[in-house]
Amino acid sequence: MAKLKKIVKNTCIAAGAAAGAYFASGAALHAGVLSRWGYINMKPDEYLAEDYNMQKYLDNEYFRNADDWYVANAPTETKLINVKGETLHAELIRQPEESHLWAVVIHGYSSRPRGMAKQAFGFYEMGYNTLFPYMRGHRKSEQNHCSMGYYEKHDIVSWINYIASIDPESQIVIIGESMGAATTMLVTGEELPENVKCAIEDCGYTNCYDQFVAQIGNVAHLPTWFVKPANTYSKLVHGWDFRDCSPVDAVARSKTPTLFIHGENDTFVPYEMMSVVYDACSAEKDIISIPDAEHAEACDVHPELYWPKIKEFVSKYVK
Repeated sequence: MAKLKKIVKNTCIAAGAAAGAYFASGAALHAGVLSRWGYINMKPDEYLAEDYNMQKYLDNEYFRNADDWYVANAPTETKLINVKGETLHAELIRQPEESHLWAVVIHGYSSRPRGMAKQAFGFYEMGYNTLFPYMRGHRKSEQNHCSMGYYEKHDIVSWINYIASIDPESQIVIIGESMGAATTMLVTGEELPENVKCAIEDCGYTNCYDQFVAQIGNVAHLPTWFVKPANTYSKLVHGWDFRDCSPVDAVARSKTPTLFIHGENDTFVPYEMMSVVYDACSAEKDIISIPDAEHAEACDVHPELYWPKIKEFVSKYVK
């Protein structure tokens, strides 16, 4: 009996240690990838101090013109209090003359509003006011953790309702890139005011779990099994499951006309994911593949393909 008790005790200790290690590994990955103190905000504060952005600025005329436009227009800092009492931050560039056209431009993971200048610039030239929300955990956001669109979708709905309240005649287009595209799709699965006319998703993923499995090796240099403890930690501590952050499920119940865009050379959010979300979408929809474009490059690699398609699509719903 004493020997059995010892075996049981040692087994329990080992199981407890294993469980602790499992939870700790999940917490570490979550902190490194999804907290504001991890990878999210590791890029330089000055946008063009990042080598990739500076190289794009020097090499790509459209990227350069869009960034110069953003800087010259000095976006207005805007904030609101959501229903949970949280403060949300955004930037706003209005038209010089009154306009009821609005574009909500949603940045991607580890990016910032300025990273969406290339999309906002195009909409501004079409006569739109442009609103750039900060995603959770990013830069001026007051929230400490990013949820890859899961909680952010409610923030975007709050911004949409804000626009509708200050401009009841507003016609709103939502456009997001990468994680912002996933968030855009998640938003279309929510109840939205009639002011929202259509949505554009550019290189969004099917769901957060699949995206982490696809990229954990490249981003965190870890085996895919680390996604499981990170997901367990996320559920227990932050209240959301990676699998429930599911754009593919959101578009299946969407009523918002949606344009799907993806670069054919995208390996970060695999190009094949576009057909999955497109096929699942229950709303009116259209699709365009951009040749030679890697992740989040469709707009600046081939603006001559990108913008005519967007204008054709948007003109069907914004009058």
